[in-house]
Amino acid sequence: MPDTASAPRILVVDDEPDIRELIRDILEDEGYAVEVASSAAEAEQRKRDFRPRLVLLDIWMPEVDGVTLLKQWSESGELDAPVVMMSGHGTVETAVEATRYGARDFVEKPLSTAKLLRTVQAALAETTPEEAVPPQEALEMPVGHSRRMHELREEVRTRAHMGKPLLLRAEPGPEARIWANYYVSECKGSPRLQRVGRSLPEDPRVVGFIPEVAELDMDTQWQLLERLRRSDSDGAAPLVVATRHPYPELRQKSELLPELAERFRNALDLPSLQQRREDIPELLEYYATFFSEHENLPYRHFGVAAQNLLRNRPWPGGLDELKGLVRRVLASGGGDSIGPEELRESQPAVTADSGVAENRLQLTIDLDWDLRQAREHFEREYLRRQLELCGHNVSELARKVGQERTNLYRKLKALGLQTRK
Repeated sequence: MPDTASAPRILVVDDEPDIRELIRDILEDEGYAVEVASSAAEAEQRKRDFRPRLVLLDIWMPEVDGVTLLKQWSESGELDAPVVMMSGHGTVETAVEATRYGARDFVEKPLSTAKLLRTVQAALAETTPEEAVPPQEALEMPVGHSRRMHELREEVRTRAHMGKPLLLRAEPGPEARIWANYYVSECKGSPRLQRVGRSLPEDPRVVGFIPEVAELDMDTQWQLLERLRRSDSDGAAPLVVATRHPYPELRQKSELLPELAERFRNALDLPSLQQRREDIPELLEYYATFFSEHENLPYRHFGVAAQNLLRNRPWPGGLDELKGLVRRVLASGGGDSIGPEELRESQPAVTADSGVAENRLQLTIDLDWDLRQAREHFEREYLRRQLELCGHNVSELARKVGQERTNLYRKLKALGLQTRK
């Protein structure tokens, strides 16, 4: 849960409980403090008590509609926070009309997570700068002293200092985002990283991050290509663009501009965890400290024998799998030092004889169930396990399972899965 004493406060007003809770989950996952109201009367009370920095206000509500409520606030001098209207397709004109009474913007239903978050950030940025963005998350940095890691750090540092874009090929997992953090840390002027939605940032204080170029819509592809073309002449295009696809596979994608695919011929290839086993002891120590400092887990040291066991096992799940293992072992408690026996006992995926990792989920399906029941059981257990591996971070989960966050939130809620610890 966010720290409500410091997080930007947002009031969500909507008479539909599913939408209220969906928006609450999305915003709280991004670090905001959220209160909800189901009617105009309840919104009045919450607004007085909660003193939000932003109000998300639905148009159609029982008794008093959103536009009427907004007009009342405006005429009585109580419009002390920006208001963003929420409207269905047929009420967009009404939402636009609400700008006459002081509405800052509107978002259309069904909600797009990316559009919602961009609108929220923009509305807050126009009011109180110190509360414009949620508290900074702890940033992971690339770890390891293998030869390849040294070469990568030098190459990324050079591109950042010159303001040149960084193109990466990375396996699914957090590596592309981690290297984007490092790139930004080396850029001049201390910019911040921002994931690209449908448009590239124009603010020189922002570095755009695209985790998968093959998923961009055509308009954004053209924007990106134009930005890369400009960088050929003046070099001033601080961007980080990644893909999980090898170059030959990227070229075959009909939905990707050929010239854009061609740019990835010489993309930096990030090594898998399997390819840099010598970095595993350092990664274990890094994440033991990281989770201790940022997730309040008890710090424990991986002994030499445990390091050796983990260094010599396969890692089909890459860095995500290693992070999940560290998080689970720390959370399980025990002495100050972690030994191989504890790993074998707490991690059935690591066998005592071979150290073979079985990155699998074993389920029992009752054959008396119909297909719908069996599919729901699978989805619930699959997402429950993935949530645990992602530390209940829904943004990370959406990336890992390849789902848009709005749809994923609905799926988790329908399956009765909690998105927060």
